[in-house]
Amino acid sequence: MPTHFRGLRIILYSLVFLLFFQLVSDFVETIYTFGLLGTNIPPEIVSILFFFSPLILFFFRRGLPRQAGLVLIGSVAMLHALEVVLDKGGKMLSSGLGVGCLLVWLPVWLAQTSEGVGEAALDAGCSLAAALSFSVLLRTLGAGSDILLLHPWLSWMLAVCIIALVIWLSREKLPPNLADGHLGTSFGRSAGLSVGFMAGLAVLYFAFISPTVLARWSGVDYRLIVGLLVIALGLYFAAQAGSRLARLPKLVVGLWNALFVIAGTAAIWVNQVSFPAESGAYPIDQPDLTLVQQVPLLVMILLSPVVLYDLFLLVREMKTIRPSPRALAGGFSLGALFFLIIVLGQVFTTVYDYIPLIGPWFRDRFWLVFLLAGLGMALPVLATLTARVSVGGSRQAIRRDLTPILWTLLLALVSAALLAAFGWVIISSPSPVPTEIKDVLRVVTYNIQQGYSADGRRSYANQLGVIRGLKPDIVGLQESDVARFSGGNADVVRSIAEGLKMNAYYGPRTVTGTFGIALLSSYPIENPRTFFMYSKGEQTAAIEAQISVNGKPYTILVTHLGNDGPIIQQEQVLARLAGAQNVIAMGDFNFNLSSVQYGLTLQTLEDAWVQAGSPPAPGLDLNNLIDHIFVTPGLGVKAAQYIVSPASDHPALVVEISQ
Repeated sequence: MPTHFRGLRIILYSLVFLLFFQLVSDFVETIYTFGLLGTNIPPEIVSILFFFSPLILFFFRRGLPRQAGLVLIGSVAMLHALEVVLDKGGKMLSSGLGVGCLLVWLPVWLAQTSEGVGEAALDAGCSLAAALSFSVLLRTLGAGSDILLLHPWLSWMLAVCIIALVIWLSREKLPPNLADGHLGTSFGRSAGLSVGFMAGLAVLYFAFISPTVLARWSGVDYRLIVGLLVIALGLYFAAQAGSRLARLPKLVVGLWNALFVIAGTAAIWVNQVSFPAESGAYPIDQPDLTLVQQVPLLVMILLSPVVLYDLFLLVREMKTIRPSPRALAGGFSLGALFFLIIVLGQVFTTVYDYIPLIGPWFRDRFWLVFLLAGLGMALPVLATLTARVSVGGSRQAIRRDLTPILWTLLLALVSAALLAAFGWVIISSPSPVPTEIKDVLRVVTYNIQQGYSADGRRSYANQLGVIRGLKPDIVGLQESDVARFSGGNADVVRSIAEGLKMNAYYGPRTVTGTFGIALLSSYPIENPRTFFMYSKGEQTAAIEAQISVNGKPYTILVTHLGNDGPIIQQEQVLARLAGAQNVIAMGDFNFNLSSVQYGLTLQTLEDAWVQAGSPPAPGLDLNNLIDHIFVTPGLGVKAAQYIVSPASDHPALVVEISQ
């Protein structure tokens, strides 16, 4: 086989797996957006059936020809390019159709046996490692978000590259496909391998396609996370390309998997908070992690290449036993169902209060969802290792297929991507910069609706523009959930903080399933901490910190109370602030000016907007005014103004405090 064709195939497969992660993220995110906006279930929700698209292959007894697979890839590239310019309904359909096409392509690709088993498995393993490396780079460049979504022209460039590769590879002359003589394989075995493969993709999607996910789990320095991930992926790709991982002993593979799953589960477990049922036990501080408690996460990252190795083994076994297209269709339908269960499980850990009956069971069980995904991947691999030895997968068979120049170029490409990711995160990390002395401190609170506009479009840039236009010194964000499936594993807080060049503290760790809240500041944030209030339903939290301005210390609080602003939560917030000096308490309090909670708050604090005597902004609904900034009496409020904008479904509030 000509070397250049093989090299192009590996590059194409890398981009295909990259598109899979991106499209799944967009698809899940868009489905969640409809629920976030509180709309009725739309007709487009039927697109979730695209997860079961492999069932289509039951109508093709002998499978689809290789050219059909290339057509599917080209179609996916165009769908990905189109979705960035569509509204939320169009985006849901295009991303869902793209996921469906890829879930059809996977069994079609695995059913092809015109390549050698060792060659096909090695190409798949290296393609997945490269795809993950490219994803890390793109997410790092986009401050946690997929940079292709932030700049649509990049998506079109990617689509053009993929279609060019598809056209070129369609000219490749392959030997006859061996699919006519499938080995006798039980459906159970092929289904197990398919579920394991999809579970492996779920684990990558769960934690590794965006480094910010792991950082937000734990609060561990983002730069350390990226650095360790770069080292782990770089070493693995070099070893994989050098055929040094072709056949590890069963015991080594088993221990590698076991340690990874245990470390990942423990990393989440130690970061979760035990929420007692008694209201008197609150508020509860989010505990700081000791160095020992951070070890499981660091070990998990260093062991993470086992996911790629498992996928390599699963592909090798599927290529060896050569299940029929129908067996693969059924197996991948089950695998897609397992993938969907993992997705829903993770989402339910956050929105459990809105899911009748089953939702509350997922509260505080983020660790369990990861454990299920890890076991879904590891068990089929271990079962494969204890079964008969696969033919055609020896190190010698793989070595004969290697081309040193090809692997050197691929290794250089992946290394460049990883080093660029690490370099960028170091360069872009904000560092405290002395702020010029000002006569006025400008404080902004803004509920950003998870980064979406009032009509459900991604609104990162518009929301950043609104905040930047207010020229704030301190910003409190609410509904700023980050690094979760429901938000495409993106990080709106990092995007806004880097855009404003501000220091940032994100409050509750994402594994607690709590409303996202964040504090941004042009001044150093001192002694930041998160505490949780009593909640019957969705868990709520608050950030408390100190910021010194011109030598004057302020106590800053950012919060988002539960629906209807439960009075017990506000009582606990006020108790926490008792005795603090120069208080600035801001957030979405979920209570209006006529509520009992509001009256209770005014017994110790002042409403900055009322004290400023500012007229209501056009379009401001005074009966539903729930975003407030409260301050210590006599603090010196000069002005306050609500800013109504379609960038979010909440107005921003800016307050000027004299120095």
